[in-house]
Amino acid sequence: MVANHLFQKVVNSLSVGIRLPVVDKWGRNSKLKLTRSGLNPTITKRGPQMARYKSPDQNVLIFPTAEPSASGGADPVPYIAASAVAVAAVHSPVPCDVVLSGTYRKEFETLKSTYEEFRDLGCTILSPSSVSIVREEDGFVYMQGEETETPEKIEGRHLEAIQRASFVWLHAPEGYVGPTAALEIGFANAAGVPVYAQNVPIDKTLQSFVRLVDSPAMVLDIRPEHPDPPAPALKAFQEYYKRAAVQRGYTKEKPKDCLLLMVEEVGELARALRKREKLVRHGAYGGSNEAHELADVFLYVVHMANVLGLDLASIVREKEFINVEKFLAR
Repeated sequence: MVANHLFQKVVNSLSVGIRLPVVDKWGRNSKLKLTRSGLNPTITKRGPQMARYKSPDQNVLIFPTAEPSASGGADPVPYIAASAVAVAAVHSPVPCDVVLSGTYRKEFETLKSTYEEFRDLGCTILSPSSVSIVREEDGFVYMQGEETETPEKIEGRHLEAIQRASFVWLHAPEGYVGPTAALEIGFANAAGVPVYAQNVPIDKTLQSFVRLVDSPAMVLDIRPEHPDPPAPALKAFQEYYKRAAVQRGYTKEKPKDCLLLMVEEVGELARALRKREKLVRHGAYGGSNEAHELADVFLYVVHMANVLGLDLASIVREKEFINVEKFLAR
């Protein structure tokens, strides 16, 4: 009883106000209707869940939520007090790798406090590596540790971090989004990485790619149980290989021909792997390796899609939706 009483006093002393999120429980835009084509499809039909396993000494705090009223709306919600530690305690143990994008020249102190808040919530900040400005040159801000690097290298590393991130936090004071941040929003969208922000972008086009929340802590509360799979970046390569097939005389091949050739490449991949694992039983292998053979298998998959007239990126994404639904139903 004494321990619980002390814990509650700590929670109350560190409390901050939390309002209802302006996105639904799947992390999508709700009442603000920021999307032009309505809500995006989601695979998280069951909504966020608590962690499946709970240790005996773990304290889980349940906070009140709005209940639907008779008129169909939500009843007024009282002020809810909770510390960042308490908010983090109710989240599932899923990765929280975040990238901070947006302007580094406006309201920098707010960006710095956001950086520290995510860190206090247990998140890993993949980029930027620090929020200590060293200098600004031609409108580009250099952080500590980046003094000798080129803007191209710094931005390239930032984009790589976005691909590995759980989500992107957009710092857009008064809705301002610069050209570099706009590029990063589009890059994140193509990679299937959600972008959250506290301020609505002024640009109407960018609004459909940003999910509005009340605070950084809310992002951890509303993240979907499983992210929506993005469409693989295959369209451009599939179109390239369609042109290559014409140049190389492959256009007369039937699905059966393509399948046999693809299976042959799979066999060569198997031989290359056997060589690496020292499972040679007879004969000698040539100069092939598993990387090149795997590339050949991929090329034949792309070629087969062209032969069958299929959009490979779309069907891979559609099948992954089905795979995730099966996974979540287990």
